[in-house]
Amino acid sequence: MSTKRYLTAVIFFATTLLTSCSGIYVIYSVNNITLPSETAESIPINVNVKTLTDNRANIENNKILFTNNSRDATIDNKVYCINLERDYEAVAAQVTEMMVKHFNKAKLFTNASYNDETGADYYLTGTLNSFYGTQEMSTGVGGGAVVGAVVGGILFGAIGGAIAGTIASTSAAKSKTPGKIIIELSDLMLFKKDGTLIKDFGSYHKEFTGNFPVDANCRCIYENVNAKLRDFNTELIEKIRAELVGVTF
Repeated sequence: MSTKRYLTAVIFFATTLLTSCSGIYVIYSVNNITLPSETAESIPINVNVKTLTDNRANIENNKILFTNNSRDATIDNKVYCINLERDYEAVAAQVTEMMVKHFNKAKLFTNASYNDETGADYYLTGTLNSFYGTQEMSTGVGGGAVVGAVVGGILFGAIGGAIAGTIASTSAAKSKTPGKIIIELSDLMLFKKDGTLIKDFGSYHKEFTGNFPVDANCRCIYENVNAKLRDFNTELIEKIRAELVGVTF
């Protein structure tokens, strides 16, 4: 095989490898989450949190996440990274599971479970309307730098790959672009096990704007959305805690 054809094949392989969509999860660490204050008390009930009803596909602003063919999308003549729906699996279920983990770490209730009625005298339901992230693609982090890291490793061994990879990683780590992340829940309601409504929390909507980390193949947008889900749930927990103060269980 000629050098030119060999390089073409290597670059094709590297690009395919880097743009694969495996490993995209709705997840963040709850290890450092603590109670907001020493006076915050757990709500003394066991709650089964049911999988959120996923309404996102029915909302016009979310359509691009479901219809676009890749993680980069043209919006108003600009190219953005988006958290493409097909890169995920069961978003509403994963968002709900993270809520439960966060609830328990923050000691919102005596105990929260996910889709498990065993030992739960109450249940929580809700609808997911938005889990949406966009940010401008960076002109400073080129795909060539990242592909170069892989090609360097293939052609020149571990040392060449490590050097090229370090250059690409350093470039990406310093790069941020403007973006917006929108997360919204509605119809958030707490019921007694027999179906009696205890509290209707209504809707909770947050928009996060700013400069977010960016990389060459639009994977950072998923991490950025996850990070803001952590902030969203932190605030949601205190909303629920405050609204249940004085409620007799």
